[in-house]
Amino acid sequence: MTLRFEEWLTNQQLRQDGIGDLARVPGMRVVEPIPTRRAPDEHKSWVDIVIRNAAPQYIADFNDAWQEFLLAKEAARDDLD
Repeated sequence: MTLRFEEWLTNQQLRQDGIGDLARVPGMRVVEPIPTRRAPDEHKSWVDIVIRNAAPQYIADFNDAWQEFLLAKEAARDDLD
């Protein structure tokens, strides 16, 4: 099973930093994507969610969160190998 950003972000809600603040913003949830032939771009979907639901100061926090998420995703993948 692949780690998804929504799951990772939800688990960050108790943090006392900008990423924790971002995780607690109302509306920071994935809406089911419209089916297409292309694989969904998780990063783009989340950029759209952050822009739509969070104040501009959260953009830097999202960028930091995304980088941490990628590291966690890679570590989870390594654990499976």
